[in-house]
Amino acid sequence: MNEPEGTATAATTASGVAATAPAGAGPEQESRQERRGQRRRPFVPPRPSTPSRPPGPPQLDFPPVRNGLDYLASVVKHLDETESEVTPSDVKYAVLHLQAAVEVLFKARLLAEHWTLVFTHPGDATSKALDDATLKSVTPEQAITRLKNIAGVPISDKEEKALTRLTTDRNKLQHFGLTDNARAVEARAGAVLDFLIRFIEDQLLPYLDEPETTMTERELDGLREGLNNINSYVRQRMNRIGGELKAEGAEHRTIECISCQEMALVVQPRTASGLPDDWGDRATCRFCSTSWPPQGLHLHFRGQGTPWEEADICPMCGEAALGFDVRVRSESEPVSFCFCCATVLAALVPCDACGKPIDASAAGSPPLCRPCEDAWESDSEPEYGLPYEDPADYGFDEGTERPAHESSGIPGKGDEA
Repeated sequence: MNEPEGTATAATTASGVAATAPAGAGPEQESRQERRGQRRRPFVPPRPSTPSRPPGPPQLDFPPVRNGLDYLASVVKHLDETESEVTPSDVKYAVLHLQAAVEVLFKARLLAEHWTLVFTHPGDATSKALDDATLKSVTPEQAITRLKNIAGVPISDKEEKALTRLTTDRNKLQHFGLTDNARAVEARAGAVLDFLIRFIEDQLLPYLDEPETTMTERELDGLREGLNNINSYVRQRMNRIGGELKAEGAEHRTIECISCQEMALVVQPRTASGLPDDWGDRATCRFCSTSWPPQGLHLHFRGQGTPWEEADICPMCGEAALGFDVRVRSESEPVSFCFCCATVLAALVPCDACGKPIDASAAGSPPLCRPCEDAWESDSEPEYGLPYEDPADYGFDEGTERPAHESSGIPGKGDEA
């Protein structure tokens, strides 16, 4: 009796490991390859024969899903800390295979929507090009746009940013060689892997037939286990880092790292007066160890969207070092943050006169900064008007009715001419 392919492979692997492992060897003595060989793979049933379909447009076929799942299994294997220490080479292949999984699974979802959507130019699509796999297919950026705008797939701005960054990392690795912090790349890859597993659950499972649904769900179980190991490692490190930051009282000057997107980039406030060319100490991420010059952070976050002219002048220290939409560990919402004095400024409004930022809670009406308010008060002229005349000055009480001749203008008896 012939065994299913997946079962035979697993049995061979297991027996091979048993034959090469020395007697009484413990897990710490096993090689990385042997531990990986022992990783239990979910059973994959053989693909059933596909009945012939009537002539017509090609229907959605599901090999891309199986292909994407295989890429993801490789990603988990490379990034899983429980297997052994993740090396830079592991991160490299995890990025390459993760990007391949993104492209395959996104195209599978586009096929489910309409087969022409996988072509770069849907108007030029032909069923023959699809069947022969000779088509020029969509780029990752085009796939994201069509998934959001046509298929209605929810992809947040943060998720799209992570997917775009993954494409950049992959292109550098594949064609030019990437020089970057391995921990930062690993963290970014883990975030995309988390997104893809949810994408498969919500966007692909509903389109699969029963045998493929069973296969996919079993594969997802293994992927979730590996993802939990990866996320558990990240959580453990971030919990330790969070405790250190709290003990140091540094949460109010810890922002989201540009490299790994973890809330672990600690900004050092400038202590000397003035703003030299190389102002302040370098800000360092406690998670991925990437360092940034404060002026570089200022330029990055200033470019996120400056609300008005001269808006980067910090109202606390007076230096042009203010950034916007910065995620700070101590704050629940993005805020303005000074990269010179490391101060959180949650609510700012522009000065009505000069446009420099001022604290909204202390601003008057009209909102003016202190120099403009002082200048306005010194330049203002006193208001002049007719002096107030008190009826008592003329011998009358305020409530006394004036004589008729006083109001008519006709001289009264005894009045001088």
